[in-house]
Amino acid sequence: MLEKVEILLDWRALPTYAGFYLARAMGAFERRGLEVAFAETQGAMSSAAMIGEGKPYWIGSSSGIATAIGRAKGQPIKSLAVYYPKSPTVIFTRTEDRIAHPRDLYGKTLGLVPGSITNEELRALIAANKLDRSKIKETTVEWNAYALVDKKVDALIDYDEMAPSELIAEGRRITMIRLSDFGVRAYSLNLIVNDAAWADPARRAIAEKIVDAVQEGYNMVRERPGDAATHFSNLFPRLAPRFVDRSMVTVSQQLSGPPTGIQTHAGWEATIKTLESLSLLAKPITVDEVAIFN
Repeated sequence: MLEKVEILLDWRALPTYAGFYLARAMGAFERRGLEVAFAETQGAMSSAAMIGEGKPYWIGSSSGIATAIGRAKGQPIKSLAVYYPKSPTVIFTRTEDRIAHPRDLYGKTLGLVPGSITNEELRALIAANKLDRSKIKETTVEWNAYALVDKKVDALIDYDEMAPSELIAEGRRITMIRLSDFGVRAYSLNLIVNDAAWADPARRAIAEKIVDAVQEGYNMVRERPGDAATHFSNLFPRLAPRFVDRSMVTVSQQLSGPPTGIQTHAGWEATIKTLESLSLLAKPITVDEVAIFN
């Protein structure tokens, strides 16, 4: 009999989370005795808070920044695996507007989504590049790219493989400012677990199986993004195939580097240092408080 477990994902079913969905489709969970269901929430900060509560969700995806911020707030969560060793977040604009450097945002309107972890990453970008934030006009937007397409804003911020890839797949000319190219050094997409769940031998065993299964899924994305895109499109036919193809290649590039899921003391030290420099941590935290190294 399979053990049932629900994994919380911090956003909707998109190629970013292909490792989770492909792991289920290819039987990686089932082979480990698990019957997995997925739930969704809006953003990494929300996911970190919900998993910190421990009910009904005790394991799921978040981001390195949200995990560290949450831990400093006293949320009982720790990272089990890091899939994106650097931020995939970009500020994207219409190419004809010639916005190619953070300073080019001066006098422009930037759309921000309330509650998104990208807002904290924007603060990191501004600090790293000594920008005057008062010179950038900011407005609230929805979780889509319509505001940019309709020219209500000059720029938006999102993961490279999400809205920017969707616009490029539609044939639109987009320029991207990669935050990781301008001093924002922090872990991104990761798998987190509730402390009490990890302390329970039965749920710790389940968590370890989830780590292994999801690694299988992301290894497929990393090594065979074309096959991964085909399988993912079959799972979610509502998504435009061209978008899935481009997005999956971008995810594969994010996964290149360290072995899939690997997190290091140095990587977490850099993440914590970035957040400390911005005064984003409610209290000082250590690497061992925020991550589990097996």
